[in-house]
Amino acid sequence: MGYFPFFVELEGKRGVIVGGGTVAARKVEKLLAFGPKLTVIAPDIEACVRTQGELLQKDAAGSLRFEERAFRMEDLDDADFVIAATDDTVLNGEIANHCRESCIPVNVADDREKCTFFFPALVREGPLTVGISTDGKSPLAASWVRREIAGMLPESIGEIIDLLGQIRPAVMALEAEESDRKKWFERLFIYCMERLDRGQEITEKELTKLVEAWRHKENE
Repeated sequence: MGYFPFFVELEGKRGVIVGGGTVAARKVEKLLAFGPKLTVIAPDIEACVRTQGELLQKDAAGSLRFEERAFRMEDLDDADFVIAATDDTVLNGEIANHCRESCIPVNVADDREKCTFFFPALVREGPLTVGISTDGKSPLAASWVRREIAGMLPESIGEIIDLLGQIRPAVMALEAEESDRKKWFERLFIYCMERLDRGQEITEKELTKLVEAWRHKENE
């Protein structure tokens, strides 16, 4: 199997989580920040799932609904992605087969062979998202790599990336050639990181003036 790490737009997408235990709670925790519309279906939804969901919904972009009842296969109609997280391996397999036949991406807890997508170990700092996967072979190794990467990232890297994103349209408007734009983006990034190392604040206005000054100097 060859799993390519696509980054997929989840905002507004309908996700169905079948199962109401700790595995479901972990999936809810990872997904809600990315804005999907999640539905958790299980005859018994544990308190940890409800508590986790209620806490996360206060700050998350996504929505979460609970349906405490038996799962029906028609619950998957119109689903954009599905997570089978029950303690019934037969039911999980039936859900996986249905999803494959219906071309719905599916993740089956603790059953790599039945998955058509995996959950990466995530590092998030503002707009920066790093996903680490071992093709489901060693989640422990993925977690170790995640911790190593998280420890390497400088504080405020997310804020720097936000600033660079804000000034990006101005640079794009100034330079028609892609090679010239790349040069400015590289210089801005290095400048920001140097300021960050010195503990100095940076503003969008400052970066805009800096680009104009650099460009004026080059045109002299």
